[in-house]
Amino acid sequence: MAKSWRVRDFLKGLFDCISYITVFWWWRLVQRVTKKTDKQLLFENLHNARVYEEWEAAAIHLDCVLDNNFWRAAPASRAYDHRLISARTRQFEEALFHEDVLTMVHSLRSGLVRNLGNITAPKLYNRAYSGTKYLIEDYVSQVGAAVRRVTSAPTGHAHKLSSQQKLDVLHDARLALGRSCLVLQGGSIFGLCHVGVVKALHLRGLLPRIIAGTATGALMAALVCVHKDDELLERLSGEGIDLSAFAASSERAADANHGGGGRQHVRRWFSTLRRRAQRFFQYGYVLDVKVLEECVRANVGNKTFEEAYKHTKRVLNITVSATGGGVPTLLNYLTAPNVLIWSAALVSNASDARYSPTTLQCKKTDGSIVPWDIPMKSSVKPTKRYGRTPSTDHDRDTPLSRAAELFNVNHFIISQARPYIAPFLAPSLHHSSSPRSSREPWGTYFMRLLIMELQHRLTQMDMLGWLSPSLRRLLLDESVPGASWTLVPQVSWRDFARLLRNPTREEIDYWILRGERSVWPALSALRIRCAVEVEIDRGYQLVRRRKPFDMEPPAPEQSVTLAGDGQRKRKTRAASMGAE
Repeated sequence: MAKSWRVRDFLKGLFDCISYITVFWWWRLVQRVTKKTDKQLLFENLHNARVYEEWEAAAIHLDCVLDNNFWRAAPASRAYDHRLISARTRQFEEALFHEDVLTMVHSLRSGLVRNLGNITAPKLYNRAYSGTKYLIEDYVSQVGAAVRRVTSAPTGHAHKLSSQQKLDVLHDARLALGRSCLVLQGGSIFGLCHVGVVKALHLRGLLPRIIAGTATGALMAALVCVHKDDELLERLSGEGIDLSAFAASSERAADANHGGGGRQHVRRWFSTLRRRAQRFFQYGYVLDVKVLEECVRANVGNKTFEEAYKHTKRVLNITVSATGGGVPTLLNYLTAPNVLIWSAALVSNASDARYSPTTLQCKKTDGSIVPWDIPMKSSVKPTKRYGRTPSTDHDRDTPLSRAAELFNVNHFIISQARPYIAPFLAPSLHHSSSPRSSREPWGTYFMRLLIMELQHRLTQMDMLGWLSPSLRRLLLDESVPGASWTLVPQVSWRDFARLLRNPTREEIDYWILRGERSVWPALSALRIRCAVEVEIDRGYQLVRRRKPFDMEPPAPEQSVTLAGDGQRKRKTRAASMGAE
């Protein structure tokens, strides 16, 4: 009897021991599987950051964990010509160290290219999160320092530069490098992401002076281009945008549909969906045009394109849809100086300007406002096109091509927020070390491939002349006549429910944050592309304002050395003065 008890106790103890060990290791396995690693926590901080400084700190820490700092420190790479960039960097460093202004001038005039040695290749920016090769960043910093040194260099007989020579140098450098244009494409509530894009670029000093907009992007571009730099930041928030028109509209709708319970709420929801869908298919936008007009006029006022340019020195471009020939029209202070900005922004929201309920308005010399006397519909019937190729005059007359011709634009930053395309688009930047959970899902990936195939077939149909102008504008992306960088906000399917809401301050702040997050990963690439351009433009404007006060003629020997054919340059600058 005692022996049986001992056996039973032994078996019970053995069972308890095995159970304890099994439960212990099972719990350790569950913890190991479910517990987030330091790398995963950093990716979450990167994804959930609310300000750029928080995002930057997480990106620097993440690069240290992933050993990306070693990659950034090693200058050699097959993606770019590191020997050329290293030699140019040493050249600028020596000139800055010895205060050799003439060498800086010659270096700026020769080889000042945005993509020198292929330094703007996207492959150089999808490895590390906090930046690219240190050599490339150092090169851009040295070029910017050289531009600032040439700008601040003293002028006169006792010095090596005159004001005219300095102006010629900066003008030629700006002409050779080209200019950037921010393109805001998007419709409906998703277009509010453009405010966040502008805010992120403005805070980092990378906001281009040339801005183009279509649909809701035109409204956002108009809001930006009527305010100076010191006025802009307070306008780029939910508190800074006047939404009284939408608030009044929501109150009227609530008073008209007071009561009714849950069934009445569902009926109102379907009624709103039907009205907005009808407006979208008829005019190309979903919001009430009267409310939209009140909102735009409250934020923009009755300024014309020319008045906005003189006030802010920003070049606003608004695309107005197809005229009789089916070619979109680009409105700016050169092509339509007296047109009111708010009317152009509203007409841009329509898929075809001929059927828009709003007409373009212009301001006469006496201040009165009258309809624009340019007919939107041509009396000549357009001929049917067969076998049209991208090299025809039609494709060269696109709005972006027109902007490139007028303002020497060779680089485009495209903010894409169209609600029916944005979920399937991928930005220009893809970090190769991102975990699958932080990248796009497989379903979205294959859906994006399907959308790309569909767009390819639509492009073929357009080449055969089978698409109407309104469908072409709605479904096809415009070809970009130059280098470009695409920004796409991260949009989920739940965001589509916001299409049926009137914008509120909370909604605007939500979309502004989405827009800012789409810019933060690309800031290192945009800094390499645009930092030198910003420095040259700032220096040119500064020297241009100071020049009338420096009337001392240059020394003859320096005039021959630096000016050369100065008369020809002055004529070239005078001819291009209208586009500045």
